[in-house]
Amino acid sequence: MPAIWLLALDTSTPLTALALGKVDRERASGEMVAGATHDDQASPASSLLAARISALLSEAGITPRDLGALACGVGPGTFTGTRVALATAKGLAFALPCPLFAVPTLAAVAGSAAANGRVLALLDARRAEVYAAEFVLDPAGPRRAGPDRCCSIEQVLLNMVNGPGLQVIGPGVAVHAAALTTAGCVQLQPSAGVEAQGLWRAAALAALEDQPADLAAVDAVYLRPSYAELGTNTPRRAAHRSPFV
Repeated sequence: MPAIWLLALDTSTPLTALALGKVDRERASGEMVAGATHDDQASPASSLLAARISALLSEAGITPRDLGALACGVGPGTFTGTRVALATAKGLAFALPCPLFAVPTLAAVAGSAAANGRVLALLDARRAEVYAAEFVLDPAGPRRAGPDRCCSIEQVLLNMVNGPGLQVIGPGVAVHAAALTTAGCVQLQPSAGVEAQGLWRAAALAALEDQPADLAAVDAVYLRPSYAELGTNTPRRAAHRSPFV
């Protein structure tokens, strides 16, 4: 089977990350051809995502019909952002059609670590919590070494085996730098979110070694209920009664 074009996308963090390249299952190899990372500062990326994908495909000189597979970050992360990327990826996978590979967003964060070895990926989950998972980064990509968790930074540090080679990366690093430093973590790599290179490493590994997702069943990974589900949302403005009622 010849190498195929793989498009990966993630909008689960304040960054919109896109990566495009070729993967070859027979040779167990992948090469990124083009990538883009956009800092949206947590603004909705939905209105720009289609145009950005089109621009990336044009940069590589291909069309959507040339794609052989898709990969998408499925969270945890921002609830709306995760749904935007997943809905876009599922729509493309149905329309083309082609397989879709689910990529843990924390794996995509870990893929940007500075060196191979143990990596702890941290996202700020707010509510005094983090999204966290451990990986081992090797030349093929970030391999899972622990489950995705949503908990306090204290719980992460309590269960973490620290060591001189441990790299801690992600938006949660800057927020919890003091606690990490106190715990003896010295290789701290703050980042704004998922970047194109890290996304590509996680997506290529998934496309080479995992089974495609069931398009009817694949869903976002939230790890906890939203404010709306908890019934704690506060309206931004008072309700207005229509004059026509």
